[in-house]
Amino acid sequence: MKQKLHEAFKKKLLQGDESRSHKSLASSGRFTTSSGLIEGDEDEDDSIEYISPPPQQEIEQRPAKRRKHAPPKVGPSGQPYTPLELQVLKLKKENPGPILMVEVGYKYKFFGEDAKVARKELGMVAFVDRNFLVASIPTHRRDVHLKKLLSQGYRVGIVNQIETAALKKASDNRNAPFERRVTNLYTAATYVDNIDSVDDSERYMPPILMCLIEEPNRSGQCDVNIGLITVCPSTGDVVWDDISDTPMRIELETRLAHMRPAELLLPESGLSEPTAKLLTYLTNSPTADHKIRVEHLQHIFSSDRAFDLISDFYTEQRELHTSSSGAILAKVVDFPKRVTIALAHAIKYLSTFGIASALLETTFFERFTTRAQMLLTANTLTNLEIYRNETDYTINGSLLWVLDNTKTRFGARMLKHWVGRPLADKRILQERIEAVEEILESSSEMLHTLRDTLKRLPDLARGLCRIQYGQCTPQELATIFPAFRKVANAFQLVESPSEVGLKSVLLSNIIFSLPRIREPVIETLGAISLKKALEGEKEEMWTDPERYPAIDDAKMAIQHVEAELEEELKKARRQLRLPSLQWTSVAGDEYIIEVKRSDKRPIPDTWTLHSKTKYLERYRPLEVIQKLEERARYQETLQAEACNAYRQFLAEISSKHYTVLRAAVTHLAMADCLICFAHVALRNNYVRPEFMNEDVLEIVDGRHPMIEELRSDPFVPNSVKIGSESPRNLIITGPNMGGKSSCVRMVALIAIMAQIGSYVPAASLRMSLLDSVLTRMGASDDLAKGRSTFMVEMSETRDILYTATKKSLVILDELGRGTSTFDGMAIADAVLHHLVETTKCKTLFITHYPLVASSLERRFPKDVENLHMDYQVQHRIDGTRDVTFLYRLAAGIAPESFGVECGRLAGLPESVLSLATSQASNMQAEVTKRMRLNRWDFLVYLQPRFLTPSLKDAQIRLSSKSLFVP
Repeated sequence: MKQKLHEAFKKKLLQGDESRSHKSLASSGRFTTSSGLIEGDEDEDDSIEYISPPPQQEIEQRPAKRRKHAPPKVGPSGQPYTPLELQVLKLKKENPGPILMVEVGYKYKFFGEDAKVARKELGMVAFVDRNFLVASIPTHRRDVHLKKLLSQGYRVGIVNQIETAALKKASDNRNAPFERRVTNLYTAATYVDNIDSVDDSERYMPPILMCLIEEPNRSGQCDVNIGLITVCPSTGDVVWDDISDTPMRIELETRLAHMRPAELLLPESGLSEPTAKLLTYLTNSPTADHKIRVEHLQHIFSSDRAFDLISDFYTEQRELHTSSSGAILAKVVDFPKRVTIALAHAIKYLSTFGIASALLETTFFERFTTRAQMLLTANTLTNLEIYRNETDYTINGSLLWVLDNTKTRFGARMLKHWVGRPLADKRILQERIEAVEEILESSSEMLHTLRDTLKRLPDLARGLCRIQYGQCTPQELATIFPAFRKVANAFQLVESPSEVGLKSVLLSNIIFSLPRIREPVIETLGAISLKKALEGEKEEMWTDPERYPAIDDAKMAIQHVEAELEEELKKARRQLRLPSLQWTSVAGDEYIIEVKRSDKRPIPDTWTLHSKTKYLERYRPLEVIQKLEERARYQETLQAEACNAYRQFLAEISSKHYTVLRAAVTHLAMADCLICFAHVALRNNYVRPEFMNEDVLEIVDGRHPMIEELRSDPFVPNSVKIGSESPRNLIITGPNMGGKSSCVRMVALIAIMAQIGSYVPAASLRMSLLDSVLTRMGASDDLAKGRSTFMVEMSETRDILYTATKKSLVILDELGRGTSTFDGMAIADAVLHHLVETTKCKTLFITHYPLVASSLERRFPKDVENLHMDYQVQHRIDGTRDVTFLYRLAAGIAPESFGVECGRLAGLPESVLSLATSQASNMQAEVTKRMRLNRWDFLVYLQPRFLTPSLKDAQIRLSSKSLFVP
């Protein structure tokens, strides 16, 4: 019976030609490295393969007359191209765009111009080898160098050998080079790293692909409508938006600042000039942590064509993934037209990399802006250093750095999302705050279990994506699902969240949801052997042999051949009259007969000499050679069938369990962030914010969260009250380096921390919800976008005036300093006048114009209050002064800014400082004199028109009024 099964399998295996077997192996995704054949490459000598001569009957079938070959093609070195070099030329012709990493034996090689790129970007040695400049790397270092090239914006193709030595030996083209093809194509956004990667640069945001579609808009202040979609293949997150934008492209810049794409899909032509300038600046920015790659779209789909492409994609995927029903397409159809076109281009582009399934689960599509979230503009992210500092542009010293104590990578990514999108929904915000409070105050065993569960979890979100794309290795699978089992078994299954036993609604929902993944986890782990999966044995990892019968058939065929080899051993024993004869292995080469030369035993003519030493001779019978070739073919078939079975298994997991497992990862990420907030609050002595219905922002003894962490000496706290019975607008003056900017940043950061659900660095905080935090700080030009320093100031101020509402917090730092003194004073006065009288928002206004401060306070005594950063002055005998900064807010206007004293602290020469002091005194005396003369002339002008007959009384009254606005 066993013999019949073997013959049936053998007939099935051999019924197709060998090219078909090559094709099936190529499509299986598994390609074995071999360096057995020398392909005109002198460097390929890492291993030695003993190749037995072909069987005698094959020799007899060869034609007596050899074919005439065409003359060899000569390369630039004057030498003929080797077969490998000709293969490289063909590969480059077929794939002209990407850098090619070509597998040659146990190395990956770069040829020609690609070698120049490798030398430049990877710092490796390149040398001339016959007709090509060549650089090479070991196989095990491929991914390291691949990621370096991708981070520099290159597109990289991996060229692998797609046939093994066994198949090569059994094929008709055994003397040709190994067949090679581009098996993988990567860009920075489409490369999904392993779950055990130690690359920390992607902790908060893996590379993102953004597709942008723009249309003109000639109504109102906006001149374009922009639809965009961003895809993160490493996590499966998809964000879309449809916006109208002004000529300054503030909305687009904000989204780019939040998403920081690694790759852009852009129309080749038709982008407006402001958009093109902004994107050019982004792609060439010296502060970017990676180069941004741009892929141009030659033809933009019409809305009808885009809809057809999307319909076809989701209809096809619905047939393959039964869990994703027609609701998928229904959600996508509701997208705005421009977003639909962008989605269609993203689908087409990602399909070329085999990862379009990232767009399959529309459950995880999210709009960039929602009513439940506050949007922080690009200026606010920069000025408040939300994601990174403005010194070396790293995360150290940022708000995200202060708050991050997450234990998982998916938790860190969610924390970044929360920090950049503070909540504007009071109910959701209260749920977060209450969850943090319960974690801090409760001694519940479940919360301790939740903390322990999060420890040492792999990147489950990335792992699920690799499963979805079919890229997950057995070793990764054997890491991912035991982690899910740990999560599933951490808590008891209950009927409803109310039975969990916690006060917090959010924590109850999280713990309630986690045990619900138990069934899919048990099902998946029950199908595989973890031990074999960790060893990467796709052929042996299945617990049920009948699950994939083709694997079992191939195993049986191999066993049958090995049984026949044992019969050959018995035959050899009889021929040599050595009953104890055993097979020998030499350097991994099996089934060799070893005899002593001194025995001088008769060797059959059909035996082939394998190798010999001084005392031994090693042979292999012709029948054994044939059996080994047959076994090698069966082994290749087994590997191909195992790869097919494994791919099917991954597809089953994705279609049946992706949604529920991904939801569990989202809940784990939320738990990680909440526990992180509690840990940071406890470590830094933060307090719970109190949210009020009345319009107020009251901070008692607030501290700057980043400065407090970075400095060893204690931060001087400050108290601020805006709104309610206090003025809504604070004008802050004071000496240079007195701490004005740090103080107003502290207010904004505390408000943002409160609205992301964190405790805050203060003695207490009472506040109403803000709908935005808008900032205009610093002074810098933007030549890349064609804007001067003052133009940058005015553009940012304009957007604040148009965006701010009654619920906004606005921070303006030294507005008007980019132009002449009088123009600057006039603009500063007018802007703050507008904010006080028209917008009626909460404002913190830093200025060095005392006249502006006094004028506004006189005009709006109930709405404007003047404060200054306190200081102490000590006069020296030599006439100089020492200024001590107290860093505390005090009432009133600072009489001067102590610029000369600041220059002394900076180390300016004393001769310069003395001249500056003298000039400052002269200028101040001259201005005072002119003001007195102008006041008298003004009184003479007004007396006959508006004033009483008593000139003296009029002068007294007028002297008490502000002269900045007559």
